[in-house]
Amino acid sequence: MLRLGLTNDVDLAPLFFPLEAGWAATPPGLETKNGTLAELETMLLAGELDIAPIGPSTYANHQKSLFLLPYPVRAFDLAADALFLISNKRLDKYEKPKVAVAPTATTGEVILSVISRNFYSFEPQFIRVSSEISALTALTGEADICVLSGEIGMRSVGPAKGKGYFVEDLTKAWWLYTEMSLPLVLFAVRRAWTEQEANAIQMSRAVMQMFRGGLQQAKDQMPTLTERAEKRTGLPAEALTGHYAAQRYELNQNHLRGLLEFYRRAGQARITPFVEDLEFYPPLVTPAPAPPAPPRRSISEDDLAKIKNGEKPNSRPRPNSASNRAAAQGLRVIKGGKDPATEGEDEDKEDGNDE
Repeated sequence: MLRLGLTNDVDLAPLFFPLEAGWAATPPGLETKNGTLAELETMLLAGELDIAPIGPSTYANHQKSLFLLPYPVRAFDLAADALFLISNKRLDKYEKPKVAVAPTATTGEVILSVISRNFYSFEPQFIRVSSEISALTALTGEADICVLSGEIGMRSVGPAKGKGYFVEDLTKAWWLYTEMSLPLVLFAVRRAWTEQEANAIQMSRAVMQMFRGGLQQAKDQMPTLTERAEKRTGLPAEALTGHYAAQRYELNQNHLRGLLEFYRRAGQARITPFVEDLEFYPPLVTPAPAPPAPPRRSISEDDLAKIKNGEKPNSRPRPNSASNRAAAQGLRVIKGGKDPATEGEDEDKEDGNDE
């Protein structure tokens, strides 16, 4: 038996709606439980689920009890437009702002903790609230800034800009600061389940294949999917189509580098425990190649200040330097989950390369 966590979060609709709609065949022995991303994490850690989507910091905090599933993830090649900072005033006006963070936006909290001093020149004072609505409400009271993700974040950005609030995409800030993208959602496998379930390898692969089939159906029937999502959320179908087109579900080399850099910086800042290696179950043999990098800018202090204020910098793009290109080639060794009986089979290779 395998217990899988499902969510109706609008960002993950291409993965989960095909299962709900019956577009993808589910493997035998699969049971599903629904909840928010925060609820699914709690159930996974409590042993009530065997596979569930999690945020990157959850893996760092519980790496001894979790593997990572090689597929799927929710990632992007550059910025994501999916993790938002909304502020009462320009960020260069703060020294120690109070920042309201909902349970589903913990990745934003880590990003802000890592980059805020050097990128924004302030030290955030975090206030943990129960929901995105509570985070928004805090903006009119005890908080100077709130961090949002998911449907509430997407619905709030336009009205917030219209009312004069400052809005920042934290995934864009992270990319500008590190020159790396960051997967926002991973799928975790409970280690105890892999030890107790005799068919754990086969069932894990069946779940990945189910997601691949469902995602293909979502691509083929995207108008239907976005129409359903528009009716449920009120978000325009056209905007959702563009949003989903930018999402990536296969880990590539850039995503792995960005994830390891996230863990390195978070560990150095003592925000999360250090993550020495990413352990996958089943093994991730060969990550997908990274797409070509866009041209980088030579950013002056004046241009950096303009970026912080949401303005367009003056500098023109220039090619990557030789040293930057050389540094970008480094990729740490990634450990796989234990699968002695099948190590080296073609099927393993497919787990790392399918699109």
